[in-house]
This record gives sequence, C-alpha cells and structure tokens, in this order.
Amino acid sequence: MSMCQTRDDVIRCRLNKMTEWAKQRRNFLDHKPGWWRDDLYIRIGGNGYTAVSLDNKSPLLGFGSGSSKNINTLERHFAKNSNGVIKPERRAQAWLIKQALNNKVSKLDFKESLGMINNDVYEKLFFALDEVSIGDKDNRPINRNDILAVGVYAGIAYPVLIELKYGHHLTGKNDLLPELEKYATELKKFENEFMQLLYACIGIDVNFSSVGKIMVWPKSPNGKVSENVKKACVHNNVTLIESDTVHWLNHNDFSFHPVSKIYPPVPFVGKV
Repeated sequence: MSMCQTRDDVIRCRLNKMTEWAKQRRNFLDHKPGWWRDDLYIRIGGNGYTAVSLDNKSPLLGFGSGSSKNINTLERHFAKNSNGVIKPERRAQAWLIKQALNNKVSKLDFKESLGMINNDVYEKLFFALDEVSIGDKDNRPINRNDILAVGVYAGIAYPVLIELKYGHHLTGKNDLLPELEKYATELKKFENEFMQLLYACIGIDVNFSSVGKIMVWPKSPNGKVSENVKKACVHNNVTLIESDTVHWLNHNDFSFHPVSKIYPPVPFVGKV
C-alpha cells in the first residue's frame, strides 16, 4: 500500500477485500467439502481467512497456520492442532457462532440462542462476522467488535453489534459501552463498504440509518442487575443479555436470557 494512504483509505481497501473473501466463503459453505465438520469456522479478517475451532476443548483458537488469501488451502490449516489460551468470553462467543452456523431451520439465525424467543422486536438475528477490526497499529485508533450481526426489525435489516464480557463493567477505557459507541460510529462512517460486506455474508441489504447494540455477560452471583447498569442500558438503548450461569470458563453449553428491555436498532416509541 502507498505510504500516502490515509487511515480511511486503508480501512476501505481492507473492507473491500473482505467482501470478496466473504463471497467466496459463502459459496464454500453452501457447497461444503466432505472433510468439513460442524465445529470448524472460517474467520474473515483484513489479511484473509483464518481457520478457527468451535470445538468445546479449543473454542475460537486458531490452528497455528496464520491467515490465507486462498480458501482452498484451509483444509491443510484445519488438519493442524489448535492452540492458545482459552478465555471465558471466547467460550461463549464460540458457542453462539456454532449455533448460528449450524442452524438447519433458519440459516445463520441465532436469535433463539441468545434467549430472545418471545419478543416482537427482532424477527431474525443473523450472524455475519466476528472480531472485525477497524484500524491497526499503523492506522490508529483500533476498534474491534466481538460479533457483527444483522437484525431484521419491521421487515428491514440493520447492523447489530454484540459485545461479550466476562466482567460486569460498563464504563471505562476498555469497557462495554465505550466500545459499542466507538464501533457504531466507525461502522456508519464506512457504511458503503460494510453494506457490501454484510450482503456478501448473508445476502441481505442492510440499512445503516441506525445500529442495534447488545451486551452479553454472565449472570451475577446474586442474580440481580444493579440500578446503575439498568439506567446505563436505557440511556444507551442497549439490550443486556445474561447467561443462566455465573461462570463461563468450564462451560460447554449455554443458555441466555434478556434482563433488560430489548431495544430495536431504530428509535422506538411505545412499549416493547
């Protein structure tokens, strides 16, 4: 890349490349090879594809081969051993991605996996990408999102940001609400590129007039949500979802439930 490129130029270039890789991934998954397993996942990043594990023993760990721009090389990558440190957030994140990728009834939909079964807000909630970084060490700031989804509300699809955290921290330099707000701002800044990227992932036109926001964390030991947390969620139109368990580290199966009002990705008047 030219040294004179701005941060915006670099980001747009990478997102355009990711769109082409997303098209190839979608075609690949529509015609899965015989060696494919339900606990495998192809992550798309700024440098290409990465082979990632969704197995309970190695959730979201890579297979030690780095990234590749050729999807046909991934069989060799997946044949290697996955390695790395297992983090509680990654265990829950891997479980959610696995539910979406292997949903036989509604492809890529993980609304029910997040416990949003009986609500009239999201008709569908589709998984698109995870760990998408905007910016890098040479083009700061760096903003990263755990899961980029697409939620269908009133027949219109909108981007939905999902952040998972093991700790219950809403504010601060690296905590949930600031992360969500910063990423939402960047998402809309690069609307055209993300619109094409999300279409390549799930085949739906996405409206960027507003962005949905969801936070996911474990149930607190006392089973209660503090008033400060409730107020912060209301102020920021954030849906808070908890797991039915307090711990994530050694958990292989999950169930979740909303503990706050489920906010649609657009300004809403009336009771939800």
